[in-house]
Amino acid sequence: MPDAPVVRAESGLIPDDTKFDIRLESDFGDDGQFALRHLEIANGTVRVTEANGATSFTIPIAEIKSARNEPLVGGGRLEITTTGGEVLPIISYSQTVAAKFSEAARGIEQLAKGQPLEINIKDEKVRCPKCDRLLPEKDGICPACVNRGKTMLRIGSFVQPYRWQMAALATLSLVTTVLNLLPPYIQGQLIDKVLKQGKDFNQLYMLMAGWLAILAINSVLQVVNGRTIAFLAGRIAADLRSAVYRAIEFLQLQFFDKKQVGAIASRVTSDTDRVWGFLVDGVPYLLLNGLTLVGIIGFLFYTNAFLAACILAPVPIILGIGAFFWKPMSQMFHRVGQKWARFHTQLNESLMGIRVVKVFANEDKEYAKFQDRNHELRDAGVSADTRWYTIFGAMSFFTSLGGLICWTVGGTMVMHGQLSLGEFWRVTAYLGLVYGPLQWFSQVNQWFSRAMAGAERIFEVIDTDKENYRPEGIKHEIKGEVTFSDVRFGYDKSNPVLKNITFTAKPGEMIGLVGKSGAGKSTTINLICRFYEPDAGTILIDGIDYRDIALQDMRRQVGVVLQEPFLFNGTIAENIAYGNPEATLDKVIEAAKAANAHNFILSKPDGYDTMVGERGGKMSGGERQRISIARAILHDPKVLILDEATSSVDVETEKQIQEAIQRLIKGRTTFAIAHRLSTLRNASRLVVLEKGEIAEIGTHAELMEKQGKFYDLVQTQSAVQEIIGIGS
Repeated sequence: MPDAPVVRAESGLIPDDTKFDIRLESDFGDDGQFALRHLEIANGTVRVTEANGATSFTIPIAEIKSARNEPLVGGGRLEITTTGGEVLPIISYSQTVAAKFSEAARGIEQLAKGQPLEINIKDEKVRCPKCDRLLPEKDGICPACVNRGKTMLRIGSFVQPYRWQMAALATLSLVTTVLNLLPPYIQGQLIDKVLKQGKDFNQLYMLMAGWLAILAINSVLQVVNGRTIAFLAGRIAADLRSAVYRAIEFLQLQFFDKKQVGAIASRVTSDTDRVWGFLVDGVPYLLLNGLTLVGIIGFLFYTNAFLAACILAPVPIILGIGAFFWKPMSQMFHRVGQKWARFHTQLNESLMGIRVVKVFANEDKEYAKFQDRNHELRDAGVSADTRWYTIFGAMSFFTSLGGLICWTVGGTMVMHGQLSLGEFWRVTAYLGLVYGPLQWFSQVNQWFSRAMAGAERIFEVIDTDKENYRPEGIKHEIKGEVTFSDVRFGYDKSNPVLKNITFTAKPGEMIGLVGKSGAGKSTTINLICRFYEPDAGTILIDGIDYRDIALQDMRRQVGVVLQEPFLFNGTIAENIAYGNPEATLDKVIEAAKAANAHNFILSKPDGYDTMVGERGGKMSGGERQRISIARAILHDPKVLILDEATSSVDVETEKQIQEAIQRLIKGRTTFAIAHRLSTLRNASRLVVLEKGEIAEIGTHAELMEKQGKFYDLVQTQSAVQEIIGIGS
């Protein structure tokens, strides 16, 4: 942590009632210990105040040249450079508020340059504002406070297209409920009207025939009911999966930066399966047994109100236990869902990197990591289920009391002649139908808790901010002029990768992006592709802020050839035509010829119908690269991105790729990152980046003559190539 900063002016320059341009709370003192301090900017002055109100640092904005954030372990430090060149550390902070202080540094620079203050200091939620619990992730949802009623209504919205089938299911459930209530009534009649009265065989056979008819009708209804449930549950689950996948497709790349593929995949698989399980098993039985319970209670009170009241006395206790443990169980099942996400992430990563695992003989190490995740999942599941079965056991005890009460009170009433034997039998039969659903409702509680945890995770994805696909965006035919104007961007807002980037690429120009690893080259092309948008400044295409252009329309006119091209598991022809699915085979072949790919494709046993394998694994690196170039040629973009397109290939393959690239770049504005700097000799201009800022701009010859940063890079690369024995 820094030494005590120099106080540049007297305290008290900013009155207490002043409206601040910026006022931020820091949580570190200069000694690295916790301390409450404030950064305050107002009336053309920057100052730092301590917890007791004393001013420990002040400086007029007019004396500031620039401001920056210095990353430290566990936090950072805001530093300013004065107009005299002095660097002053002014305040330290923890990582929790680093993003805010990064924006503050940008705001100080804007004010120092006389620009309007345009910053975005946003509070990131780490605790639930309602219950103050730590959130599973920043700005995430609180599983303890989520409104499950709203969640159910949202699940219900997926039922809306199948409302007629749901109405049929409700009708079937109602009819089935009535039929289930009739056998105990018939049994009571059988005891009182037949067995006690003597040998009335006609009435016996009539009652048995009625019972048989009920059983037959009930069986048919069960088949129809089951088919309806299967129809509804399968389609609703498919609709849920489609909605989640569709939402994932349109999410911003920041979402994928924060979450791993396996965790995202679990939202589409495990979480939707939980909702599906509840829809298949929970909802139908909840509906059927709910109606049955209401009907049975009515029959019990109709038969004997006093006995019914005694039998149902434990019910409030059972419902109370269920209500009390509802929220804790829901939270436990939510944690199980999180463990499933971590498990999927580990499994997906190990399978995707299986070649690397085998190369380093790390099977045992990966198995150990898998076991860690597997045991986490096991322990979370066992903990949730153990607690659940403990609750279920307590509820079972109170449900069993119903039978004891029935035989004690009912038996006494029969012996005193207050209740007939048939009525007692009927009550006993209905008793099983009452407590059976009550016990089953506790099981539904488990299913429902699991389903709600899954649904909440699903809707969290669906509700996440999407990319800016504005329907009112401008439809623009790109000519190719791309302008960066004072662009600033960072994946982590507290640590900008690009700072004050300004340059213009004219239509048809080839701009080479040069710099050391981490200088910001790939970030620049990510911004051009609009995978991310600037935190500050603007990017113009043909003079139009590219955020005003319809996103899909813009991307259809931008092509990318990556260092490690991704091929989909399909045929070569399908991969070439990916950016232009309507292209004929003749067009595909024409693009392949232009990419120097036609000959090697014909050498394959199945030619253009050859399967490339998962991620193009059946193709060599050079073959994948030429297929991706053919894909870009067929896509016919106005702006082309070449990201290390010739790295990691042999000299002959590189020659063929370079020939293909020369055909590809004609008439297009091209941005190229090259592993070998000599390949950028023909670029219109080179933009040399260093630590996220532009160090030099010029042609290859101009920069070599200048003998600056680019010259040093070329000399260093030449020296390395001589050492390893290869020429540039």
